Amino acid sequence: MRQRRLLKLLPYLAVALLTLVMAGAPAAAKIEIEPTRVMVVDVGGVLRDSVAATGIRKQMESIRASYQSKISAQEKALINEEKALGQQRSILAPEVFQKKAVEFRRRVEETQKKVQGQRRELDQIYKKAMTEVRNTLINVIAEMAKEAQARVVLDKRQVLMVENNVDFSAEALTRLNKALPQVKVTAAAAQK
Repeated sequence: MRQRRLLKLLPYLAVALLTLVMAGAPAAAKIEIEPTRVMVVDVGGVLRDSVAATGIRKQMESIRASYQSKISAQEKALINEEKALGQQRSILAPEVFQKKAVEFRRRVEETQKKVQGQRRELDQIYKKAMTEVRNTLINVIAEMAKEAQARVVLDKRQVLMVENNVDFSAEALTRLNKALPQVKVTAAAAQK
């Protein structure tokens, strides 16, 4: 019984709802939407091409080369020790040889751990230096957005197509190079 009453009232409710919506439509049409200014910056490209990042990569290559020469020297010493131990196998008593072999394996494991620790340290040094470049770039972009009165800044990787007049990558690169021409990579601990 109630369902029948509701079904009879349904057309009237629909007309009333439609009237309310139509009455409110002109008010909604009067709302003006302010255009949003957008900037697009190729953050990855700017970071890659910046003078500071290029300098960081060169410094890191120099540090890695020095690091690799030390690793190579340690590896060569371990290889020579392994050969000498192999030659002593027939001369030494089995217990003495076993003790020397265990000691050699311990030194190999210790060296491997040290190498892994140094590699992690080099990665952290690189990340720290690049974070300085990234933070400076963010400040540069924020300043540019304020000047251009941009409300939205997008990374170019997130945009499918963009007009040249909203791509501020070249200007961001120029300003970043001026604001941060060099970052000194500190690797004192890695040089041990």
